[in-house]
Amino acid sequence: MEKLKERKELDPKDCWDLTKVIQDEKEYQKLIQEAKECNLKIVHMKGHILNNASSLQEYLELSEKESRILGRLQVYTKFLFDEDQRNNESKAKLLEISSLINELSEQESFIVSEFMEKDLSDVLKFLEEKEELKKYRLYFERLYKDKKRILSEKEEAIIAKATSAFGTPEEAFEALDTADASFGKIQLSARKKVELTQYNYSVLLSHEKQQVRKDTFQTFYRFYENHKHTFASCLKGNYQELEFLRKIRSYSSALEMALDSISVTPNVYQNLIASVNQYMDLNVEYQKIKHQLLNVKEYHLYDTYVPVVKKPKEKYTKEEAHDLIVQALQPLGEDYLAHFEAILQGHTVDFYSNVGKYTGAYHWGCYDSPSYVLLNFDGTFDEVSTFAHEMGHAVHSMYSKENNPYLYSSYEIFLAEIASTVNETFLCFYQLDHAKKKNEKIYYLCEFLDRVKATIYRQTMFAEFERIMSEKMQKKESLTEEVFSEVYYQLNQQYFKDSVIIDPEIRYEWMRIPHFYTPFYVYQYATGLISALCIVKNILSGEKDAREKYLRFLKGGDSKDVLDLLKDVGVDLTTKKPFEQAFSLIQERLDELKKLVLEGGESL
Repeated sequence: MEKLKERKELDPKDCWDLTKVIQDEKEYQKLIQEAKECNLKIVHMKGHILNNASSLQEYLELSEKESRILGRLQVYTKFLFDEDQRNNESKAKLLEISSLINELSEQESFIVSEFMEKDLSDVLKFLEEKEELKKYRLYFERLYKDKKRILSEKEEAIIAKATSAFGTPEEAFEALDTADASFGKIQLSARKKVELTQYNYSVLLSHEKQQVRKDTFQTFYRFYENHKHTFASCLKGNYQELEFLRKIRSYSSALEMALDSISVTPNVYQNLIASVNQYMDLNVEYQKIKHQLLNVKEYHLYDTYVPVVKKPKEKYTKEEAHDLIVQALQPLGEDYLAHFEAILQGHTVDFYSNVGKYTGAYHWGCYDSPSYVLLNFDGTFDEVSTFAHEMGHAVHSMYSKENNPYLYSSYEIFLAEIASTVNETFLCFYQLDHAKKKNEKIYYLCEFLDRVKATIYRQTMFAEFERIMSEKMQKKESLTEEVFSEVYYQLNQQYFKDSVIIDPEIRYEWMRIPHFYTPFYVYQYATGLISALCIVKNILSGEKDAREKYLRFLKGGDSKDVLDLLKDVGVDLTTKKPFEQAFSLIQERLDELKKLVLEGGESL
């Protein structure tokens, strides 16, 4: 493995330019001071915000200015820290801004209660008095939607202090799962051992030797079994926090509370689980085909991650990856590709790994910065796909900021994964359509079906686990390690049926899922891919105005509720239709794979 370079050794053209966010230390300190000044003025307006249209306008302009400044400070310090997480100066800045945001938020906790003392009709009258205020109508309609759930100023202040103390279960989980985690070594060959870590676990599960995969799986989960009661206490504490907030806000369920913030009804969540269970046999059949292709006597959960054929191309240069993605995204048209290129030419993509750099990949930015992308590009097709994925986010944000005022420029997470998975799907289908050899076709079909398994089936299984546990907490049932583990084990049996041997160690997998500490979040990965499949299918099939509808969707930002934005692009998740359409496409790809396998006998 090639030795990682220090940050200063990288070519600047392969690194992002953060001066487009904040130029230097002088501007950084100036922005902090400006944020504090905005906060001071807002606090002094307490009790007077709704005196008249002019005072309301003054508050809204101050609030936006403060928020935009904090946005720049937040992304800048995050980016600076992620360049090299060993840098204590960058870490101090990150903590400084996090503390500042919490402090200002706590000081301004009176605002919502002050608005709730008035009716929506009173505020709307002010909006009609000034042209500059009319754009806030949707904002206030959303704010007042749950007026009955807002408590008095004193109570809201107490809740703000309480929730700022929340997070201990997640912090304890992170400490135990990362800093305190030690797994042991894995024997790769007679002469070679490797230390098992969180970072190489998935790599070792893809090892060509089944014994290595088995040892990796069993060794990894032995750590979690040995700490099962501690992990159970952490997750139980998280559900207790959720239940506390549910009661305070008078929601009928924690699920309703989590979805209400983005105006998604619980029937969308239930619809997802019901539909995925209806089409469970597609994944079951795919796993049986993988068993056949791998030509192993027993097919275990730790075998489901290994490729059934070799990758058609081992490595891509950055330039090759760029050209491939651009070709794959041709169906999105010239305007989309122009936005794609503008991001790359703006020096806001950080391509390669360096010592201390954040190890994942993400897109982020703020209203007053370009779209930034962090990668750790290593030339594999997985990283090419990640490149396409993150650029999907970046172009989405670029469109959103261009076409919306600050107030409606930040789209919800519910929509975010759609743009990224549309790009991934186009890339995969392009490779499949241009594959010349049988093994290439099999590789890309499996790449797609593995993503379906990971993003639709697996994330929906997580969503079902969360629903069951929150319901048990609400019913005051005991949440012990045995309950967590048994429910999780049964869900694995339900989702894989007889296609895979459900190894007992999988009982402990729930302990390592960080998303469980952001309740009712993971379902959005599944609905995102299902929506993306519908969009891609409509564009590739030449449906009238499909591309134009999709571009309008990208430009929509937060200008409508999420379900309405999706309906505009032809995806109504409150019905069965998008699920039927998506699983129809999945069935088509599965049938292609079956046909190729039948042509080639029992194994490859």
